[in-house]
Amino acid sequence: MTMIFDPYYTGSGTRADVKLPDYQIDKLTDPSGYLAPPDLVSAVNVALALGLPLLLTGEPGCGKSQLAYSLAWELGLPDPFTFTVKSDTQSRDLFYHFDTLGRFRAVHIHNVQENDDAHRFLRMEALGRAIFHALGSTKIIDIDPGFTGYLADIPPQPQRSVVLIDEIDKAPREVPNDILNEIDRMAFDIPEVTKANQNKSSFSLQNKSSRTSDGTQSAEHSAIRPIVIITSNRERELPEAFLRRCVYFHVELPPFRSELNKTDTNKSGDGKEVSVERIVESRLDLKNGIEAEHHKPNIQKSVLAGGISFFEYLRSDDVHLIKKPSTAELLNWMLLLYNRCPATGTVENNEHLFLTSAKVTLFKHLDDQKEAADLFNDWLALQAGKK
Repeated sequence: MTMIFDPYYTGSGTRADVKLPDYQIDKLTDPSGYLAPPDLVSAVNVALALGLPLLLTGEPGCGKSQLAYSLAWELGLPDPFTFTVKSDTQSRDLFYHFDTLGRFRAVHIHNVQENDDAHRFLRMEALGRAIFHALGSTKIIDIDPGFTGYLADIPPQPQRSVVLIDEIDKAPREVPNDILNEIDRMAFDIPEVTKANQNKSSFSLQNKSSRTSDGTQSAEHSAIRPIVIITSNRERELPEAFLRRCVYFHVELPPFRSELNKTDTNKSGDGKEVSVERIVESRLDLKNGIEAEHHKPNIQKSVLAGGISFFEYLRSDDVHLIKKPSTAELLNWMLLLYNRCPATGTVENNEHLFLTSAKVTLFKHLDDQKEAADLFNDWLALQAGKK
């Protein structure tokens, strides 16, 4: 077993003049490299046609959040406005945050006048920013001139955007329904910036000018309505009322090439297959692809073909892990193998690096890590022609 590169950190208590690598994380998340299977593409297009939120479930690391960036990139829109839900999130938090404590201190400690401009304690959040972009700065100032100094990144004219609401299943149970009520209306109020004897600041895409005489949405309103992507890791079930008002899709791990056949319809928009191997090839920009090498014993496979094979083995029904590795974890591991092993390097010639790096990138539970070496040896013992 050989280590083919000097370590950056030795743990020996001595200093060393070491040049750290150029990190390539963006290479694995670039939206131009995202490959969506046809069923997911159909779900996106249904959500776009209906103007409904798209709810995505699936295990962590399967690419749910990255879809929002892929969608924005393909449609020529800015990067998504993102909001990660927490256990104490309230529906208002999706639109804006008001620094109540800061306001209190200003009034009661620093003797700021009660009617002083409260806008400076305000921070817009994902869906609030998206609605602001859909209204345009000119309209916002008409609604509340107090926002004049806070609209540097808001275009004068309406602009469409994508909103990513991540991990909705972490929110208190009533929040999903509350959020959907706000998304349905595409409207929110900011009572904290209301001055005495003045109507509260209210921002809505559903004003009179955006509704037809029969009460339906006008084309103008539909054109600027933000595109909303919501993700869930299914840590708990979501309310039925919430599910009823979304387009829903469960993101599965793509098939391996060995599972595809000539008539398989699992193809992306360019007519090519969507498989685990092609995702890796696309992300690592492998011009020659990854050969399956099924005819070789696993120990003699190249590190990339062996990496795919070992990942497939860990995902199989024959292996019982507490936390099976995801696509995101595979990509991180394959990037390391690609950068650190010779192009023709085999598992045998890089066995130490192969196993030690797999142990900390693919195995994300202590009990699973304890089994890593045994599982690696079991995989090596499989007959040639097996996964």
